[in-house]
Amino acid sequence: MDNNTEKKILTFANELGGITRTDMVHGTLYIKLERDSDCDYIHREIRNYYREFINPEGGVNMYAVGDEFAFDFVPEDRETPVFMDEDQDEEEEIKLTEQEEAEIDTLLDLQNDAEEGR
Repeated sequence: MDNNTEKKILTFANELGGITRTDMVHGTLYIKLERDSDCDYIHREIRNYYREFINPEGGVNMYAVGDEFAFDFVPEDRETPVFMDEDQDEEEEIKLTEQEEAEIDTLLDLQNDAEEGR
């Protein structure tokens, strides 16, 4: 990744808020968050920015590294599938037959009985 692209990503990340430290090392963005629970929001924002302004066929993978989060910028086919495409439904319904539903109910009943010691 070239220095100009790294600077664009760092500038954008610093504008997001809730971040106490940013650093770019060998094309990987390291971020320290005020609240670790904001990591998914930050991941989504960085990915959207990267795809819109830098590489529309790219992706961003996020990893927890100690008390920081690392963001790797990868080709789309190497991106971990945590985001659904905009043209997909947010929840895909799983269709089961009546027999499959009955089998699942039976298994859940057996599991509950085992947990209760019956």
